[in-house]
Amino acid sequence: MERGDADALVALLTEDVTWSMPPMAHWYRGMAAVTDFAVRVPLTGCGSWRHLPVGANGQPAVAFYLWDEDAGTHLRWSITVLTLRGTKIAELTSFIGAEHFESFGLPQFLP
Repeated sequence: MERGDADALVALLTEDVTWSMPPMAHWYRGMAAVTDFAVRVPLTGCGSWRHLPVGANGQPAVAFYLWDEDAGTHLRWSITVLTLRGTKIAELTSFIGAEHFESFGLPQFLP
């Protein structure tokens, strides 16, 4: 995400990958749908990202921070939990909202 590298992201995914973002109702299933969403929205449409690796309920996860021009820094955005199948990501579940960061003890912003 930080590099905006769609090819690197796709290389990590299973063919039947899903990406959901509760509480949003829409979600994406399959390599084509997930890649299309990733390229259109987070990789090119949102701006600059930073991240920290975390764990959630025994699964690998990533805390994402998104650039905020007014604040002049990267602010808390989402915690994305990864479900793995072998060495590939089979499911991404992104919990959007700064309130999710509190229980992880994560900083409010990243430079």
